[in-house]
Amino acid sequence: MVNEAAMGALGQALKLEQDGYTFYRQAAERVRDETCKRTMLSLAEEEKIHEAMIARQMQALREEGGFVAVPGVVMSDVDLSARIFPPAALEKTVGQMATELEALQMGLEVESSSYEYYRQTSLATEDVEGQRMFRWLAGAELTHFNLLMTNYEAINQRTSWS
Repeated sequence: MVNEAAMGALGQALKLEQDGYTFYRQAAERVRDETCKRTMLSLAEEEKIHEAMIARQMQALREEGGFVAVPGVVMSDVDLSARIFPPAALEKTVGQMATELEALQMGLEVESSSYEYYRQTSLATEDVEGQRMFRWLAGAELTHFNLLMTNYEAINQRTSWS
């Protein structure tokens, strides 16, 4: 019997990853800075990896009735009691950097939303393998958020990409 709550959580997670992939691919097409473009494409590829992991868990729930261990995924030490929020008001500079800042701001929002979903879902999931996967995904989104924030701050201070 398929756990409908788990399938629903995975379905939402799958959509987050697909939307993230689409966003990063589109952002890569819009930005002019080559380092920013490479970063956006790299993040898009990571979203594809996450999507495949989630699809595998959906298959396992349908066929095996539960979550399965994902090779290479260990319980992350990310503090799930902590929340991340993008800055309340991200300034925009005028000129060539505006497109990159806009992409970064939107990326920060994408990652913050995904992190929050995975954080809450991990805390609510009783299955150990499900917790492990959602916790790992939360950690991955937090890493993405921190990368984007570092670059946002660098560009906003008129330095360069990290």
